[in-house]
Amino acid sequence: MGDITSENEVRYSVGQVSEMFNISSRTLRLYHENGLLVPQYVDSRTGYRYYASTQLRRLEMILQMKHVGLSLKRIEEILASKDLSVFEALLNEQIDELDEKILQYSASRKSLMNQLQSCKQMRNPPTLDNIFIEFISKSRALVFNIDEYDFRRDDYKESPWKRALSTIKDTMAEKNIPMELFRQVGCVIEKENLEKNQLICSRAFILLDAESRVNPCRILNSGLYVCAYRKYVSMDSISESEGIDMLLEYIRANRYTITGSYMGEVIAESSIFNYDSKNVLVKLQIPIKLAKG
Repeated sequence: MGDITSENEVRYSVGQVSEMFNISSRTLRLYHENGLLVPQYVDSRTGYRYYASTQLRRLEMILQMKHVGLSLKRIEEILASKDLSVFEALLNEQIDELDEKILQYSASRKSLMNQLQSCKQMRNPPTLDNIFIEFISKSRALVFNIDEYDFRRDDYKESPWKRALSTIKDTMAEKNIPMELFRQVGCVIEKENLEKNQLICSRAFILLDAESRVNPCRILNSGLYVCAYRKYVSMDSISESEGIDMLLEYIRANRYTITGSYMGEVIAESSIFNYDSKNVLVKLQIPIKLAKG
């Protein structure tokens, strides 16, 4: 119980308030020093501080606002203004900040889940070099222009894909695209080159999660795809080209029509422990239309 003054007003000591609200006396002293909750009475002889019962509601407000993430400075602004519109505006601002943090945490969790899935798929990969037809739903991707190069050539002085990755990083930095999206970058071969049996890579892509807000992005249409999984050392374009040739031969043998660009989607990579020889699991994909009859 609080102490009864001569004026019959109940006052509560620091210890009593601490116990009632499950907070420390140090926290109450901090609120005192910041002017958020100044004790109504301080005993000049003992230095003991006492709070009036009418101040307990103010303390409840402080703790509620602190619980939702408002800083002490922001709480002080709200309480000092005594203006409902200011209170609403600051609360809306805090909600926006929380929404942004939720998005960041969700993206971080998604990234961790992707890495975990990558580990599982590298350990237990699907059947490799087995051609199959799959319906792939519409998706979103960042697409980048790179210096074109021929997959079938192996006489480049420097890995063209390594140069491409450097170009992509520079582009992302220039356009303020979050660098955490720089993962599992795949290559693109345009439809017209595939039809000419030319494996010229001139663009690259990064698939986006459904909740990603990054713009501008390209919509990848849904449809039927001839696919195969292939595992090889990263930047080995010859190995990838052999897989693409396998798909093209299958398409020709079945008289399918190529309807779009080839995309090499990196499903998993093992760069965690071995940086010099990074194995990748790639899903080779070419969109097609089935032959009539």
